[in-house]
Parts: sequence; structure tokens; C-alpha cells
Amino acid sequence: MAFWSNTNVQPKLSFRWFASFGFQDAIIRSYTLRSFQRPSFTIASAEYLWLNDVGFRPGVLTWNPIEIVLTDGEDRDENNAKHLYEILRTSGYNNTNVNEPFSRIEKQNSSAALGGQMVFTQIDSNGDTVEEWTLVDPFLESVNFGQGNYAADEIISISLTIKYDYATYDSRSRSPYSQLLL
Repeated sequence: MAFWSNTNVQPKLSFRWFASFGFQDAIIRSYTLRSFQRPSFTIASAEYLWLNDVGFRPGVLTWNPIEIVLTDGEDRDENNAKHLYEILRTSGYNNTNVNEPFSRIEKQNSSAALGGQMVFTQIDSNGDTVEEWTLVDPFLESVNFGQGNYAADEIISISLTIKYDYATYDSRSRSPYSQLLL
């Protein structure tokens, strides 16, 4: 039976979510996030030859980077360009002395600058948590601070690419149908 014929079952909707960084006093406000890509992974495969046949075996699992789009505001709390630059400096980037450049971005510092983890929470129509994805040891791989454009009247967006070691999934669904899927 399809979900649209049963009023007790709801699909997950792409606009019902929020994301948070691992620190308690979030530097980047969750309401400034425009979009958040859910985790994905790739499993490498290896080819092997057995007499006249070719077979395949699964190999190493790799978690793919995610894309996040933020809005950029002028106020102190919503100025994400400033916050991301602070995260970059906390990661180890230093450009204050041109004669003696000393920049060393290390994973431990970079991950700690993002709070050590990121959590993507899917909610239902009542605001209750349906599922949570937690990205462990995330760090910034790239940041695009957007562009100015006299021909457009839109909010400036900042695009982030974030790598992480792995993700965990926590399903909080209490649907009577969740037992049928096991």
C-alpha cells in the first residue's frame, strides 16, 4: 500500500529539517542555512578473474563530501562570511605577518573549529525528530563566498564543501509500520 493512501504514513519532506554544528553556542545560526546535503557514500569494487569468468567484490567504503549553502547577513549574528573566516583562522590559517607566513591547518583544529560534529535533523509535521545524521570530525574543504551582482536582487549565498570521517544514522521513527521494514 502506498503512503499517499494511508493518512498515518507521511513521506519525509525536504523542507522539514534543521542542522547544527557541534558547539553549544552555535557560531553559524541554523536559520541561515539554505540547503544541506544529506550524507552519501561510495563503495569501491574490485574485479577478480576466476578461470573464464569475471566477478566483483565490494571494497572500501568512502563517505562523500557534503554541500551546504548559507545565507549571508549584515548583522553580527548572521554575518556568515565573518564566522567562516574565524573558523578558518581557528583551524590554523594565519596571514598576519607577510614576511614570516606561518599557516598550518591541521585536521584536529579544523574539526574542532566546526565543533567536532555536525547534526542534520529531519522533523515531521509536528516538529518531532524523525531521524538524525551525525557527521563525525567534519572539516571545511572549500568555501565560496558568493558574488555581487547588480542585475539581481537576491540574498548572497555562501557555499561550503565539508568532508568528514564518517556519518552515523539514528532513526527515531515510532511509526507502526517501522516494524514491517525490518
